[in-house]
Amino acid sequence: MRGPTASPKAQQSADTRKAILDSCLQLFAKHGFSPTSIDDIARAAGITKGAVYWHFTSKKELFEAILAQIRTRWQEIVQVPTSKETSPIARLETLFSCYSKLFTEAPDICLFLQRILLEQHQEFSPQVARVFAQTARFISRILEDGKAHGLFREDLDCVVTAHMILGSLSGATQQSLTSRGPTLRALLGEAKNMTLARIRR
Repeated sequence: MRGPTASPKAQQSADTRKAILDSCLQLFAKHGFSPTSIDDIARAAGITKGAVYWHFTSKKELFEAILAQIRTRWQEIVQVPTSKETSPIARLETLFSCYSKLFTEAPDICLFLQRILLEQHQEFSPQVARVFAQTARFISRILEDGKAHGLFREDLDCVVTAHMILGSLSGATQQSLTSRGPTLRALLGEAKNMTLARIRR
C-alpha cells in the first residue's frame, strides 16, 4: 500500500527549497561565501528574494543547511565499506571508489569545501574540519582492523596514515579541478595503489 503523497503546495515548497540550496552551493563554490548575496542566490534559483527568506533567515543558515547535506552524503559514503565481513583492504578500496563517485558526480561539493577552508571563515572552518576529522577516525579504524588481522605493517601509525590518506583524497580532488592533467579517477586509483603498497605487510 502506497503511503500518503505530499500536497502540491508542500511539494512546491520542497522544490523551491531544493532550488535555493542547489543554487547556493554553486554560487558559494564558484565565488565564495562573502561575495555571494541573497540577491545572487534568488536570481540563480529563479525566485524572489522574499522566497529565499521564507525558507532561510540568513546566509549563515543557508551555509549550515548545505554543510548538513554534505555531511549526510559523506556519512552515507563512508558507511558503505564498514562491514566487518569485508576485509580491511577491500574496505579501503571501496572508500576510494566511493569518494571518486561522490566528487565526480558533484564537483561543486569539493569546490565548496576547498573554498570555505581557503577563505578561513572562523565561524565555519571548525564545522568543515569536523567532517574531515570524523573521516580520519573512520579510516584509522579500518587501518587498526587491518593491523589486528595481520594485513598491514605492525609498525604502521594508523592515525598518521589515516590523515595521509585523507590528504591524498583531498589533494587529488583539488588537482583534478584546477588542472588539465589526469582525471580524478586516475589520480585516486594511483593514490589507492600507492597507499596499499605502503601499508601492506
